[in-house]
Amino acid sequence: MNSILYQDSALNSFRLSRISRIEAEVPFTGLGIKYVGSGREVYFANDRKYRVEAGSYLIGNDFTRSIVHINQPEPVQGICIDISSQIIAEVVSSPVDRQSDITGFLLSDQLLVNQYRTKNTGLGQCLEKIWRQLEAESHLQPAGEWLQEDLFYTLAEHIVSDQCLVFKHLHKLKFRKSGTKGEIMRSLLLAREYMDDQLAENPSLDEIAQVSGISKYHFIRLFREVFAVSPYQYLKGRRLELAKQELLKGKSVTEVAMGLGYFDSAAFSNAFKSKFGVPPQQAMAGKTP
Repeated sequence: MNSILYQDSALNSFRLSRISRIEAEVPFTGLGIKYVGSGREVYFANDRKYRVEAGSYLIGNDFTRSIVHINQPEPVQGICIDISSQIIAEVVSSPVDRQSDITGFLLSDQLLVNQYRTKNTGLGQCLEKIWRQLEAESHLQPAGEWLQEDLFYTLAEHIVSDQCLVFKHLHKLKFRKSGTKGEIMRSLLLAREYMDDQLAENPSLDEIAQVSGISKYHFIRLFREVFAVSPYQYLKGRRLELAKQELLKGKSVTEVAMGLGYFDSAAFSNAFKSKFGVPPQQAMAGKTP
């Protein structure tokens, strides 16, 4: 079942899918989003395989050749959204400080077709909110007044914001072939997502490099080149950001330190103060900068 909840003459479209078995070509029109709310969909997009599971999404455009394969005992539920090229161009040209090349990147064969976790992007968090709204309204009922043309502008703003960073990072890679750049960028983003997911486990560099599929030496060099920090610095900073959140929730310094794998509270307190300029006890009172 594929229900069209919104469609207009500008080729903006919002569809709700609930499918157990299918193998078919699926187009991306303008700039398209395939979001999975429950279950798993397998896409073969531009000769690359993506397993898109609940809480993740795939983006593509008119140049994306894609086949979806679903074979699940329970219906896989998700959202398919197409945002017109006109809206993307409008959003890009609105702020003065946008890079002019980003429009060409988003709407050409240069787009980095890729899978993203919803918790790691602005667009993803917006999609999660939309999915919760749909669940609250019961999937088979017409969407409320929130599903109007302005929603596509909001989604476009998130896409442009997220992809400006990808565009910026991608062009730091010094490879002549765009295909090579894309593969390396996907690998680095995958490794970064893995670090974000495993903060409490404090994964080793060997584990992270293995996830990326790049040798450890080249992974360190490329990660630093693209993200301007080493994998160790990135992981340390993200773990301390998580620690700050946990302290604000009321957890004790000892509890947070042990939960993040620090040897003792003193080592954790020193690392925390080095990053935020105040000891963790002040964070508990909401006094961090």
